[in-house]
Amino acid sequence: MRFGGITALDDVSFAVERGTICGLIGPNGAGKTTCFNCISGVYQSSAGTVALAGRQLTGMKRHAIARAGVGRTFQNLALFPSMTVRQNVMVGGHASGRGGFLASMFKLPDVRRSEAEIEARAEALLKRFGLGQVAAARIDSLPFPTLKRVELARALAGFPSLLILDEPAAGLTHEEVDELATQIQRLRDEDGITVLLVEHHMNLVMRISDRVVVLNFGRKIADGLPAHVRTDPAVMTAYLGDDK
Repeated sequence: MRFGGITALDDVSFAVERGTICGLIGPNGAGKTTCFNCISGVYQSSAGTVALAGRQLTGMKRHAIARAGVGRTFQNLALFPSMTVRQNVMVGGHASGRGGFLASMFKLPDVRRSEAEIEARAEALLKRFGLGQVAAARIDSLPFPTLKRVELARALAGFPSLLILDEPAAGLTHEEVDELATQIQRLRDEDGITVLLVEHHMNLVMRISDRVVVLNFGRKIADGLPAHVRTDPAVMTAYLGDDK
């Protein structure tokens, strides 16, 4: 991925096994969020391809990528502040909804059924993430940790097979990080969702990831089991510097 004369990602290649948690880490400016943006269609990469279960996502529009099974959260919350918690979560379900513009305008049977399914999915997620009591509250009236749960629920509303989490632990307390770890592991173990995780909270990454990929200056410098990556000399140099 190039921005003018700057190469933000340089020949980065890795695979994430279905039903696993993969941590994507690296120092600030390593290219992690840029990588996420290429996968989810926010950016169109300058070269290379992205595939999900053998299906090419490269060149697809963002809504089509979401419909193909990619859900994501954002480093900076991307919720609708004037809408309620319930409405925000329901927005995430519309990527998998049925019916076009005319069908929606006339509320045809398929559209009504789809809306009922989206609402039921949203209610289940509100309950799962302890958001039932604030379901009717506007987003701009709620504290930051609650908003993180809302964004996670919204990302799940579209039934993703791949969930991309960008700094989900940022701003959370130790207790909230522990709860988040349990939630992410449940997504893998109970829901069968594949998770790609960018996070600076190293204890969280190393505790829950099946595999860790490390970027530095837009290049992949390590890829393997957490225990191996943790002691990789190139990774230690990237984070701590070279004392020579």
